[in-house]
Amino acid sequence: MASRSRAMAREELLKIIQLCESIEKSGVDPFTVDVKSLLNRLRHILDSQKTFDTILVDAETLYKIAIVIALQHKWLRDRAASLFVDSQLVAVRILSADLRDIASWLASSWRPIVFSEQLTAGMVRDGLEYFLGLPTRAGPREGTSSASDISGSIQDLLPIFSQDKPLEDEVRNIHGEMLELAGDGGRLDYFNFISREGEMNRPYRAYLVSFIVSEGLAEILRNPLTGEIYLQPFREKLDRKTVTSLPITVTVKRDGRDNT
Repeated sequence: MASRSRAMAREELLKIIQLCESIEKSGVDPFTVDVKSLLNRLRHILDSQKTFDTILVDAETLYKIAIVIALQHKWLRDRAASLFVDSQLVAVRILSADLRDIASWLASSWRPIVFSEQLTAGMVRDGLEYFLGLPTRAGPREGTSSASDISGSIQDLLPIFSQDKPLEDEVRNIHGEMLELAGDGGRLDYFNFISREGEMNRPYRAYLVSFIVSEGLAEILRNPLTGEIYLQPFREKLDRKTVTSLPITVTVKRDGRDNT
């Protein structure tokens, strides 16, 4: 029985040593350890087991507990040195500060973790101009548009995306046009709608429609059996629970050919 009791005491001391070492290595809050409870347990083991081996392990355990106490002292010293400010003092300072100062503090300290970016007409124009500057790798295949045809089609589209009209007004106007044509709860054929101002304006109207759909003021519906695509406008923004993407190819006829 005595040997078993010594073995249990040694095992408990080793667990205390392991706990103290984990606190020392991990760098967590040292006050998560109840030092007083560990010291009481250490004294009890020492009083009941006074063998040479137990005393050696007990001394090592006491040393590890002393390290934890030193870490607690360092933790308190660091917190005191970090100039903690009373919460009431902070509240009073905020309430007495000028709104411009508060906005300036917020702007200087704000680090957003998420941001949103939308495609603008200027970005589309820059992309088209970049595309025009790319060298061709090979000649056109049979039955496809040549590089000059594609270049001409894009050059024709550049003025459309270079209009000086405010984009917000254009989006608002085309949304009103949707509502007027569809009525309450009605639907519109997508391609018929974007073609109302002619073939050359189809890409720009599709571009404006994409803004309306993204804002939740319209929904694009596709019949999986027939492939037909419809627009359903709303007077108020739709609260979507899930968001999906639907790529749509828009073609423009030029010189009797369909150019995508």
